[in-house]
Amino acid sequence: MSKEKPVHIPRERYPELTYPQIVTPEVARPEAPDARDGEAVHLMDYWRVIVARRWTVIAVLFTVVATTLIWTFQQTPIYQATVSIQIDRENNNVLSFKDVYAVETSTDDMLRTQFEVLKARSLARRVIEDLHLDTNEEFRPSEPGLVGSYVAGIRSFLLPPSPASSEPDHLRPVVDNYLGRLVVSPLRQARLAEVTFEAKDPQLAARILNAHANQFIEQNFQYKWEATQKASAFLKGQLTTLQSNLEKAEDRLQAYSRENQILFTEQGRNTATEKLQQLEEEYTKAQSDRFVKESYDGLVRAGNTDSLPQLQNNQLIAGLTTQLAELNKEESQLAVTFSPDYPRRQRVRSQIEEIEKPIGKERDRVVRTIQAEYSAAVERERLLQEATKQQREVVNRVNEQIIQYNIIKREVDSDKTLYEGLLTRLNEAGVSADLRASNIRIVDSAEVPQAPVKPRKTLNLALSLFAGLLCGIGLAFFQEYMDDTIKTAEDISRYLNVPTLGLVPKMSSLQGRRGYGYGHFYGYGRKKAELALATAEPKIDLIAHEAPSSLMAEAYRSIRTSLLLSSPDHPPRLVLVTSSSPSEGKTVTAINMAISLTQTGARVVLVDADMRKPRVQSVFGLTGEVGLSSVLTGTAQLKDAIHESSIPNLFVIPCGPVPPNPGELILADRFRQLTQVLPQYFDYVIFDSPPIANVSDSRILASMCDATILVIKALSTSRHQGYSAVDYLKESHAHIAGVVLNDMDVRALGSYYSYYYSKYSYAYSADSGKTPE
Repeated sequence: MSKEKPVHIPRERYPELTYPQIVTPEVARPEAPDARDGEAVHLMDYWRVIVARRWTVIAVLFTVVATTLIWTFQQTPIYQATVSIQIDRENNNVLSFKDVYAVETSTDDMLRTQFEVLKARSLARRVIEDLHLDTNEEFRPSEPGLVGSYVAGIRSFLLPPSPASSEPDHLRPVVDNYLGRLVVSPLRQARLAEVTFEAKDPQLAARILNAHANQFIEQNFQYKWEATQKASAFLKGQLTTLQSNLEKAEDRLQAYSRENQILFTEQGRNTATEKLQQLEEEYTKAQSDRFVKESYDGLVRAGNTDSLPQLQNNQLIAGLTTQLAELNKEESQLAVTFSPDYPRRQRVRSQIEEIEKPIGKERDRVVRTIQAEYSAAVERERLLQEATKQQREVVNRVNEQIIQYNIIKREVDSDKTLYEGLLTRLNEAGVSADLRASNIRIVDSAEVPQAPVKPRKTLNLALSLFAGLLCGIGLAFFQEYMDDTIKTAEDISRYLNVPTLGLVPKMSSLQGRRGYGYGHFYGYGRKKAELALATAEPKIDLIAHEAPSSLMAEAYRSIRTSLLLSSPDHPPRLVLVTSSSPSEGKTVTAINMAISLTQTGARVVLVDADMRKPRVQSVFGLTGEVGLSSVLTGTAQLKDAIHESSIPNLFVIPCGPVPPNPGELILADRFRQLTQVLPQYFDYVIFDSPPIANVSDSRILASMCDATILVIKALSTSRHQGYSAVDYLKESHAHIAGVVLNDMDVRALGSYYSYYYSKYSYAYSADSGKTPE
């Protein structure tokens, strides 16, 4: 084909299909690299899923909230009364053994016990009998319904009643109902408890709770009085026996002490042990002193007397040594000048000898003293060692006797402690029997509640909103997980591995976004007639012509631009538009693509090659006219099949009569000659073909065209269908220009696509330079 633009000729001079068949060699095209599956998921992707499934979320949310509100307003109001009870520590203890066995714990067992007593069945029974609640309508057990009877039958079959529960007790269900409404809540780090009770009658709730607190205090009084009476009787019987045992034990202890001569100091220690301790201390000191004296004696024996501390610290030897040093110094000075016979030198020499004699005597005296002290220390150590050994034997004998003494003494102390304790408790019991005091008091009595606590309408509404929203979002994500349809351009790139030429929005999703006229955003003036046309919802089939300033028309112009730029050196002139399955918008895409190409000034012919279910001829009102099937069967000439439309530069070849064998007609030589002739007289040839998955017509046509556009309907075409369509085209060695994602809900896909369509104004101005008229 020539690269130059063909010369346009009048319609009546269109040639016939008499040209020789020209076989165009097929060139294998490289496939695009596989998309990576492990792409990162962004928060915006989750938001797009929620927006896309918004009706599911709203439906689930409305259902949950409506059900909750109906259930809430059908509930009977429940009132709650509250009483505060303070439980102090016990002051008067009967039979308290804390003096004998006292354990300080971090938790108060008595306090927890009282909290459990507040919930005891016996206390509940006292209140029920006092207020005659068994005759009250609210506490009367209701007859079980159908479901309750069925559950009770199953329970009785699986769990037969125990002998205790089979006894008749008309108050048992009343007590169970009572305890089910009673709640005891201890306050942290305080000796307080809040007791609440729920009832349908607010006055009854307050009356029951006050009676419960009073019965709790009265029961505490009763327990104390009964314990006091039992303790007094027990103590009186035990005191006589303990007194007799104590006297016998004391007599036995005194007799044993006299017999074995066991004496104790004022501090309670044994005298033999005291003496042994003193001897051991003296022996330790003697041993230490002997070590010191032995070290001095060792220096003397070694001849190293100069190192003895006694000599170094001796004042006499120190003074004489100083004088001797001065005389030696003087004698040394004289020896330098005078001979030994010099009188003065002889006099100094005699003085030195006189001083050396007392120094030697003093040194000998000190050495003898050290040796004598060492001998005395050794002897003293020996004597103390023998004395200590003898005293140890005495102490061992005494300790053996003290063991039995301590046994008898502990028995005496134990009997004495028990006797004194029981005597004290007996006196206390006599006083406690007449003292009506309790460590429990009511801080705040129960008042009649003014407002019900159940049902909690605000909380139920908030929880229903949260639960409904959570369930709705969960169901939306589950639907999204189960939905394998293609929704966005990213899905096309990820799963089909082909480029996306453009996105065609769903017309209803552009409502409220000025979907039919965007010039207002950029200051373009529009005539009233154009605005009226933009808001009149024109037909989607010819929207690129009837509403050229709309976003829908701009979407097709964007697809046109992407198609022309797919091969910048050789823009495709034979373009096939197909889809994977019916009703995906391929015919509408082919028509609007042809219209958008005419807006560039090019001559375009639209060929309805879908000879099984043609629709182009009905859009342009060419039903019954001579068409493609007539030309291929040889019953009409090509010039008779080309019809000029009302749109400038747009010509249409309708399908004509529907043939019984469209697949064979497309395989015929006439159709291949048609694809070679039409580009000589038209700038672009657009073929509308059947869905590629249903029949083989599209695969044959794709192999003859320069480019193939695959139309996929968003949220309708599955990934498997799209992948199969792309696979069929690749097997046919077709050049896939890209995919057009049709009928896409802009509102469901987030703000990115809103911006995508809002920027069409700039793209259109750059492409055409003017607004189409």
